[in-house]
Amino acid sequence: MSKLFTYIFITFFLVISSQQVFAWQKKKTNSKAKITNTAKKKKTATSKKKKSSKKKQPKKSRSNKLSSENNNKPVKIEDIVKQVPLDIPVMRDTAPTKVVSILSAFKPQLKSAVKINFNNAAPIIDTQSMQYSYQVPSQNLSFSYRPIALNPLAIVLASPANLVGNTNVKVGFGNYLYQFLSINFINNGPKTINNLGISTESSEGVHHLQKFRISKFDYQGNVMFNDSSSLLTHVFANQNQYYRYGLVPDTLRLPTSNYLQKLTNVGASVVFLNKYKSNSAFTYRPKLDFSHLSDVQNKSNTYIAITSPMSYQMNKEMLFNFDVNFSYSHFNSYASSSNTLLRFDPSLNLNKWKLKILAGVSPVYKSDGFKLYPNIQLQHNLKDTAWIIKAGWINQTTNTQYGDLLNENPWITLPVNLKIMSQDKQFLKFEVNASKHLQYGFGFSLNRYVNLPFYTKEPLAISDYLPGFPSYGNNRVTNGLKYYTLFESKANTIDLEANLHYQFSDQFSIDNHFNYTQFNYIKDNEKPWGFVPVKFNSTFYWQANKKLLIDGSLNFMSGIEAVTEGYSYVSKTLNPITLLNAGLSYKLSIPWKVWVKSSNLLNSQYQRWADYPALGVQINAGVVYSFYK
Repeated sequence: MSKLFTYIFITFFLVISSQQVFAWQKKKTNSKAKITNTAKKKKTATSKKKKSSKKKQPKKSRSNKLSSENNNKPVKIEDIVKQVPLDIPVMRDTAPTKVVSILSAFKPQLKSAVKINFNNAAPIIDTQSMQYSYQVPSQNLSFSYRPIALNPLAIVLASPANLVGNTNVKVGFGNYLYQFLSINFINNGPKTINNLGISTESSEGVHHLQKFRISKFDYQGNVMFNDSSSLLTHVFANQNQYYRYGLVPDTLRLPTSNYLQKLTNVGASVVFLNKYKSNSAFTYRPKLDFSHLSDVQNKSNTYIAITSPMSYQMNKEMLFNFDVNFSYSHFNSYASSSNTLLRFDPSLNLNKWKLKILAGVSPVYKSDGFKLYPNIQLQHNLKDTAWIIKAGWINQTTNTQYGDLLNENPWITLPVNLKIMSQDKQFLKFEVNASKHLQYGFGFSLNRYVNLPFYTKEPLAISDYLPGFPSYGNNRVTNGLKYYTLFESKANTIDLEANLHYQFSDQFSIDNHFNYTQFNYIKDNEKPWGFVPVKFNSTFYWQANKKLLIDGSLNFMSGIEAVTEGYSYVSKTLNPITLLNAGLSYKLSIPWKVWVKSSNLLNSQYQRWADYPALGVQINAGVVYSFYK
């Protein structure tokens, strides 16, 4: 307590003392002002007395005279400059006091960062201008200086780590006699970019037919005509070669040509990009696609598509879209057939009433007739929250290709024909931008499908059960297991979906997607053969440091509906599948990099398609060597 009273007393003393000092300074200033005014009044009256008294005063010494002259004589800046060394810059106040007027062209404002179709929120127009005047000291506006001597220095070259490689070679090996070779070449010009890639990949597997070989050629080019338009080209050629090993004994040594599934796919695409410009209200991006796929039986599918999304900005709150899509598919199977699809998507985008609305219709001309579908989408940002609500009624129409079916199930036999698939979707979604790092969402939808493809086994040959009977159906031993493609004429589903994305700068990112599908109605088939009802996928990458990059994925799929092996069809559900994959790459030096890729780390003995067992743990590793300009 004594210390507390001591501190209080000292504080009180300092406050009283400071007030006395301020009062004394104020009194002294006022007295000086009074003396100055009195001296001015007596100056004229006493001028003569000063002159007479000046004559009677004794002469001062030379030293006193010089000191008084120096004290009274004004100092010039030129005298100071003469005494300053030449190597020291000198500031000169050569300009008069100036006034700078600043006219603000805009005011800072806050607006929502949420986007629809990658369009920013409309800005708030502020027509009021404000003018400010600043008194700027002249020495900050202009000054003179004397430059120092220039000393030549050695040039600092860029670090070799910043050099960009234009050619790299990637080589890898792994278990199951896995081999991989890839060459990639990039040429960047002032107005052109060319990227050429060639690769080959092969593996033997456990079964003598469980082997494959994939060869790829890929070219991508970009020609920039000006700042707002460019032309993108893509040319590719792929060849896949694998064998139907399902239910074929490994001890059987029939010709491998009985089981060969060989596909060759070539194609090209051209896109003209008309980039958005603030002074241009009309944008368009036409695209032309062409592809031709042929199999080992010389059956083929030729596909041509033209898409042209167009939009016209009517005003800041209204955008008019007019998209055109045309596709033609010619399928040479047991008999030639073709499908034609022409679709228009006129719609109007409105950003009004705190809503973002897209309203339009989609007239579709198909080979089997004409259809008119709605195209309505709404988006609303809840006030003072990070929640976004989306709802709509849309339709998606697909001109099915033979290659699309093979990507889903590579073991199918040649379909009789192809059909156009459509999906009518009514959805409601919730998205949350929790922070700049975390975003997540969930929703549900009602879907009505037409010509949705299912896949089931071909019937077993009756001769396998009753010797002496003619061989109808598919013989597993001599040809391998094949699957049929069944186009379901009508099916209704309820879909639940959820997603979560987290990203920290460019060092770490994780994406999660979940989807559940429940079939409420199927017209033609007993069950949705080959369809996966539950899917979960999680991918991540981690840039541990400048040299080490780690990535991986986790996939879960519920078992599909299939049929048991036998003459009578009895349905069964396959076991669910859980796959864990991981990989890493490490930069040893500027040109060298090592990589490791592993698949099915849990060693799951799964079957995506019934009676086609997959491989176990696969570990592949290799190096990348980059050539530099």
